[in-house]
Amino acid sequence: MRANFKVMIVLAIACGGGAIWAGSRWLDNTSAARLREIEAARPAVTFGTLVVAAEPLRFGSPLSRKSVREIAWPESDLPPGSFATADDLFKDGDRTVLYPLEQGEPLFASKLTGPGERAALSRLISDGNRAVTLRVNDVAGVGGLVLPGDRVDVVLTTSDVAEVILQDVRILSIDQMADEKSTEATVAHTVTVEASPEAAQKLVLAQSVGSLSLVLRKAGEVRAAAFRPIGVADLTTARRTENIKAEMPSAPPPVTDATVWVRRATELTQYSVPVAEGGPSRRVTPPETPPAPAVPAGPVAEASPLSSASIAAGAPR
Repeated sequence: MRANFKVMIVLAIACGGGAIWAGSRWLDNTSAARLREIEAARPAVTFGTLVVAAEPLRFGSPLSRKSVREIAWPESDLPPGSFATADDLFKDGDRTVLYPLEQGEPLFASKLTGPGERAALSRLISDGNRAVTLRVNDVAGVGGLVLPGDRVDVVLTTSDVAEVILQDVRILSIDQMADEKSTEATVAHTVTVEASPEAAQKLVLAQSVGSLSLVLRKAGEVRAAAFRPIGVADLTTARRTENIKAEMPSAPPPVTDATVWVRRATELTQYSVPVAEGGPSRRVTPPETPPAPAVPAGPVAEASPLSSASIAAGAPR
């Protein structure tokens, strides 16, 4: 019995190990076949290179081969305006950065000057627009917190009125700084903004009419709001209250008396009495009195005032 028991244990272990080994082999073969199918169905991708910034670059920074590098990129998906190699970037001459670039960001022709060109503010102006410079101070320039790339509203102030004349105006430069990544607040003396030709004329004329102030807008807000000119009369509560009272219609005169109708038998009498506090406050015209019924001949008993008189404020009973 003991020998048979040992043989059965050995056979069980052998069968279990064989089953595990066979299952593992089957799973490995199936997975490998599935991977080969996926690889065969995947389209072939040919990788090339793409030129990116090797370090943070700011407005006016000259490009060199040390400040850029090439990374692997699918050749069929190169972004328009990018450069595949550093040789393509520098083949016609050196370039200068026009817009801030972060490390690893692709270099596009629209963010760089042309070969051999310098970084000029004219390169930042959109097609059809103009750049116009405004004179500001620490107050009109929002305390020096306005930076290149921000958007503002322009307010014209004259001797008796303030009015928003332009909205959503883009700041190109503060004094002579055009770096949009700058975070240092400076008290500016001039601000150069981008505007359409007509808006640029309005700004130039407005500087000779009154003083201009900048109102900083929330980042990303492009919705235009409706503003009305604000005059001196809108500054004090007393003047606003006087204007409102002048516009309100006059109230009708208060009622000082009321009408009381008293009926005695067939006779209806009207009385006018003063209105006490909490008493009647309106007049009511009584309905037409129907003709009195015929009184039969004979003596008529005189009605008591308390039982025959009916007093009502408004309509008779």
